[in-house]
Amino acid sequence: MIHLQSNEYFLNSKMSVTTEPRSPQQVFPEHDHSFDEIIVVSKGNGIHVVNDIPMNLSRNYVCFVGKKDRHLIEQVDELFLCNILYKKDQLSSSALLEKYLPQPEEETVDWFIDDETALRVNYIIERLDHESHTHCAESRAMSELLFQQLVVELWRGRIQDERILTQEDRLLSSIVFMNKNYDQPLNIDEIAQHVKVSSRLLSKAIKDITGMSFNQYLHFIRAKNAISLLINTDISVTDIAFMVGYSDSNYFSTKFKQTMHRKPSDIRVG
Repeated sequence: MIHLQSNEYFLNSKMSVTTEPRSPQQVFPEHDHSFDEIIVVSKGNGIHVVNDIPMNLSRNYVCFVGKKDRHLIEQVDELFLCNILYKKDQLSSSALLEKYLPQPEEETVDWFIDDETALRVNYIIERLDHESHTHCAESRAMSELLFQQLVVELWRGRIQDERILTQEDRLLSSIVFMNKNYDQPLNIDEIAQHVKVSSRLLSKAIKDITGMSFNQYLHFIRAKNAISLLINTDISVTDIAFMVGYSDSNYFSTKFKQTMHRKPSDIRVG
């Protein structure tokens, strides 16, 4: 496995923050690194596998990757993103940011941001990209200040309340809703009603955002969560099938294999 070192990416040893824009992002094999990372996706889609658990990369998606994590990117389709790399132990403001940076023991390390936040975030990233690649003390200071602003914007821009969102953001919120309620019986008409758009519009939006149909994405989310349970618990495959939203373990196994190209038992064996 590839191990990425700080000196390969940071301007010098004094810099605590840098950026690595990918326009587009190519397939990248499994690796880890000696720094922490934030991934912010601006367009396209792909699959991001973190510690063997796949996640779907799509517009306005944010993911925090720790330096102890293993991850890779595959199945990319016009995927544009920016990697914001940072050395947490060198940040002068690390105590101030504790509330807004996911901790190692937390389960939630990824979310979607609304379109208005995404505009502000992209502007901050553009400035951060310039300052973090400039040789001077003022730029080091500006890089840290911009990083603070970025982290807080990402936190408070999380999609949470559908009632105050624009139509575009409501379409994104359907993805959030599916990820939170994958263990329930879901159909596109009910979700469309929940986010107050037509079923036809929602179906097209899910395909555009994720690169998958509604049913494909639902089975992907369920399989992703099943993988986490298969790796981290001793719960039986049958019980996991029920826990992730299936009423029949054989149907679960069939859909899991179609989605992940492996059987649930293969994951457990490792």
